[in-house]
Amino acid sequence: MIISPYILLLTIAGFAFVIPILSGRIGVPAVVGEIICGILLGALGLSVEGEGQIIIDFLASFGLIFLMFLVGMEIDFSIIETRGPKSFIIGFFIFLFTIAISAYLTSRLGYFDSRYQYGIFSALLLSSSAVGLTVPTIKELGMLKTDYGQTILVSAFIADFATVLLITVYTLYLQKGLTMEMLMIALVFILFFAVYQLGKLAIWHYPERLSAWFKSDQPSEIGVRASFALLLVFVALSEIANVEAVLGAFLAGVMLSLLFRGGTILEQKLYGIGYGFLIPIFFINVGMQFDMGALAKGGIYLIPALISVALAVKIVPSFLLIVWYSVRESIAAGILLSSRLSLIIAMAAIGLELHLIDKAMESAIILLALITSIMCPTVFRWMHRH
Repeated sequence: MIISPYILLLTIAGFAFVIPILSGRIGVPAVVGEIICGILLGALGLSVEGEGQIIIDFLASFGLIFLMFLVGMEIDFSIIETRGPKSFIIGFFIFLFTIAISAYLTSRLGYFDSRYQYGIFSALLLSSSAVGLTVPTIKELGMLKTDYGQTILVSAFIADFATVLLITVYTLYLQKGLTMEMLMIALVFILFFAVYQLGKLAIWHYPERLSAWFKSDQPSEIGVRASFALLLVFVALSEIANVEAVLGAFLAGVMLSLLFRGGTILEQKLYGIGYGFLIPIFFINVGMQFDMGALAKGGIYLIPALISVALAVKIVPSFLLIVWYSVRESIAAGILLSSRLSLIIAMAAIGLELHLIDKAMESAIILLALITSIMCPTVFRWMHRH
């Protein structure tokens, strides 16, 4: 049934309002409910045509970009000053073990070797995590500012950041080979450090003027405008450099976290824009694009193997944490890091576009994300509450 894009947005807005209330009562992440509602809307055959579909697709894409922007803002870099770089070192080694185990296990599965030329892409996909689920879970348990909570959060951040970077480099290599264009990725990071240094100088010389950005009664919302400008600068540069836009959005969020720690009022405004409007559109649209037919034809048979690998590549490396934490805490951390959601879905869409995976695998990955996003945070909460 073809409907107006405004009616579809109204329907999405209605679901976005109701879903968090229902999700909170049954104990599942709101994004899971949003994807399921999107699947239901798709099953009902609701769609828009022409310019309306372009608008919906753009809002969904920008919702993903804004999600990665907010994910970058979640990292508390003051933890390095108070406790040293331990959390980042631990997270780095956990990711190295994760990607090594993922590469080994996917190579042992005949499906990846016989049907796909690029098994490395599948290994990278399964190495990702879900900072967007990790943060609310450890925040709910009061662990966000603890050494243990920050170790989990930083490990998830490194996994997502490294996955985005490696997949960006790998897909660029598959498309164009070893060319000078790959050096354009370095420009994104050069700009990042240049903007960071300029930002520090501005804060040093104009602290009172910049502090006004965080006031709740700021009439022109200059802080929100500056945040969007920063986000779009990095996203535009990523596009120019042929790099995935989510990498630029990620870096823009990290920039705000580094420069404006404790800017809670600005953060609340940005969270309201993201989680109140843009991000639900992305997840509901993901559900509407979900291909039940491809899942029934072959994707459903991939789920047991995918879940097994997805859990193993996170739980086994988490035993490195036994040096600092208990066995129970180490296993619980590995289980929570096994959550996948927005990033793996976005990267699967890229893989489908480049013909690295097929529609059945993409549908299986979306189902994997739904299962792990419900199961892993629930098990983590249970282990710490009991």
